[in-house]
Amino acid sequence: MENIPTSEVFVPKIEVLGVKVGDIDEKTAISRILTLAKDTKGHHYVVTVNAEFVMLARRNPDFARIVESADLALADGAGVVLAKLILGGKAHSRVTGVDMVDKLCAESAKRAIRVGFLGGFHAVASEVSKRQKAKFPGLKVVYIASGSPIIGYDLRLRKAISASGRVDILFVAFGMGGQEFWISRNIKHLNVGVAIGVGGAFDYISSVKMRAPRFVQRVGLEWLWRLVLEPARIWRMRVLPVFAELVIWQFLKKLLKF
Repeated sequence: MENIPTSEVFVPKIEVLGVKVGDIDEKTAISRILTLAKDTKGHHYVVTVNAEFVMLARRNPDFARIVESADLALADGAGVVLAKLILGGKAHSRVTGVDMVDKLCAESAKRAIRVGFLGGFHAVASEVSKRQKAKFPGLKVVYIASGSPIIGYDLRLRKAISASGRVDILFVAFGMGGQEFWISRNIKHLNVGVAIGVGGAFDYISSVKMRAPRFVQRVGLEWLWRLVLEPARIWRMRVLPVFAELVIWQFLKKLLKF
């Protein structure tokens, strides 16, 4: 077993409406995840947090407990990064699922870390694997499957993943909520170093969907880009104004100490 010093896994956190979000930049997050990946006796998992994620945790106690138990909760959404800064955080950068997959694969190829891709529709996971291996020669992909977060499929997926041997990093793309519940139910039954919920990252890496241009990402409007391309998202985004109001209220309570 590889021992993980406490100093290596400690992460400063800022509480955003009850969700404790790691106040770290992308480089530090990647380093922490690589450390967790090599712990052969740990059952680690990482969540990527946006405003909708926080609001789901507020109304679903079971989901909130899963988030609380995660080794890392990383600020994916621009709204969460801004909220974190308003509430006293220092790290300005987002840690997005898409970029994290890319950078972790780059580092894994150098270190012979074994990865797996689980989720997405049809052959999306296979396409992601193909592109990442082409981009990072030497990347060892030991598991690929579209899978399903439905409870009835848990045992089937466990057997398939176990047949792959050790998976140091398992990227899980079942979408917000589904992937976190799946990881929570299954992580202790798997020989996986760290599982990471990456939402819709596979769709963007495989080019099934078009990611916002860099300048749109930099100004924090990637959510608007997605809404324009997928108008149906407006239903889940209806919580954003409430999120903003609650963050302001949390800030005022902290400022006025009441």
